[in-house]
Amino acid sequence: MLAAHPGSFFCYVPKTPTLFGTLLGARAATEQAVNERLDRYVEATTRRSQAQAVSTTPETQVQKFVYPGGGVTVQPGIVPLTHELVRVTPYVQQSKDTILVFFGALSNLHDLLARSRSGSGVVAPEGAGTGVLTTACLLDLYKSFENGRELLLLSELQGQYAFVLYDSSKKQAFAARDPSGAEPLYFKIDEDGGVQYTNSLEHLPRGETERRSWKELKPGHYMLGKAVVQFALSLRQLEKREKKESLDADALHMMLQRESQAEEEERSGFSALAPVRSLLRNRSK
Repeated sequence: MLAAHPGSFFCYVPKTPTLFGTLLGARAATEQAVNERLDRYVEATTRRSQAQAVSTTPETQVQKFVYPGGGVTVQPGIVPLTHELVRVTPYVQQSKDTILVFFGALSNLHDLLARSRSGSGVVAPEGAGTGVLTTACLLDLYKSFENGRELLLLSELQGQYAFVLYDSSKKQAFAARDPSGAEPLYFKIDEDGGVQYTNSLEHLPRGETERRSWKELKPGHYMLGKAVVQFALSLRQLEKREKKESLDADALHMMLQRESQAEEEERSGFSALAPVRSLLRNRSK
């Protein structure tokens, strides 16, 4: 049985050259920059595996995916499920224009597949495993909810996850992390406008691991290009809101109790004065 070790990835999306820059050959320079960044990560990951004596198989060797305007490298990891069964992570799915790197699991995957298959959306081989089905389903949702409807896409997902989806047709990445924060995800915006993503700062090449230059994509947030947007409350925020609502409910309960007690005292006082008022009326007659 292979020794368990976490999977990791690195995604680099340089600043998109302008039309004028493209005419001057900036596209070739961009592709070279992508290859250089990815190669540095591959070399660092390979050295790290050798130093830790991590055994590899064809399924766990470092993979490199280069697309127009960006690219991804993946170091697959081994997650034991039972004594004999393991899972290779992250899940990776690629198409002509996109590549998806997914960590975690979707708890409503079967529901999503049932709805998608009714519309013949998900394309996956018969008997495909969880990883293939998860990534195929997410890519189908991305195609259905693209062009500014990322919130609708994320509202469909339930579970613990972190993913990065690079779309070469738009020269940008779409990354998200569920509200639990169970799966880590970091990003870095370069001075020249390029964007980098990873799930493990420890696996970055030397010189790239300065934590102050990397930021955590907070739970319940997504990132499209260089824009970071919150799409759901994190567990900590939910706890704070529930506590505030509980305190507000207690305060409201106490206020209603005081008002009820004041009304009761007022009624009691009115009843006690009733005989006196009756006597005064009789004397006046």
